[in-house]
Amino acid sequence: MNLKFRQGLTIFAGILVAIGMVVMGLWQMARFQSSIADVAGERAAQAPVSLAQSVAVDGTIDDVYGRRVQLTGEVVPGHQLLVGSQWPMRVAVPFEMSDGRIVPLVLGLTPRDVDITDAGPMDVEGIFTAGDQEGNLTPPSDAPVGSSATLRLQELVQEWPQPLIAGYVTLSTDGAQRFGLDAAEAKLPEVQGTYMHQGYALQWWVFAAAAIAFSIVVARGLRPDPVDVEGLEPSEVS
Repeated sequence: MNLKFRQGLTIFAGILVAIGMVVMGLWQMARFQSSIADVAGERAAQAPVSLAQSVAVDGTIDDVYGRRVQLTGEVVPGHQLLVGSQWPMRVAVPFEMSDGRIVPLVLGLTPRDVDITDAGPMDVEGIFTAGDQEGNLTPPSDAPVGSSATLRLQELVQEWPQPLIAGYVTLSTDGAQRFGLDAAEAKLPEVQGTYMHQGYALQWWVFAAAAIAFSIVVARGLRPDPVDVEGLEPSEVS
């Protein structure tokens, strides 16, 4: 068999193995992302808990991020905030619970500036999450002065009534409709272990690169078959 043909066949086999490993890496990444969504969804679907009972006096919060919570109180007027980088924007207000503590409450989405008046005491339910990640986004140019691209709790601490709980609640569809708004999607937290499982997928891709490199090394180490060198001068045989 011709040397170059055998070398090409060896490299081709390495490429096939590498393709299989790349596919495995993509499959594992997709499966993990799907499992994250399933776990987050299952967590959000659990029975609601009382937010007041889940936050200690010292501010320590039980494992309720990403879960549905119930709270009783009323909206504190005069502190409405529109949040987002484009319309529709989220409408956030401080909500004073019956024990006097304040939690940011995302009422829903609005396609324009709105004025949420005092709705009086109420029982509400929604998903409790941590503050948004900071970014370089900016509010729409036609948004009201003071609007924010993200809901950052460290900024609200300086402007809203205290004491402020470290997290915010996004109302359910029924709660948003109570204020004439569309429901906002809660930003569910990622499950721990994301980077570990991403590393597993990355390993497959590293193995793929190694498979190609190994096939090249093997191909370069191949020698002509004896039948291929018959009749050649010694200087022509490598």
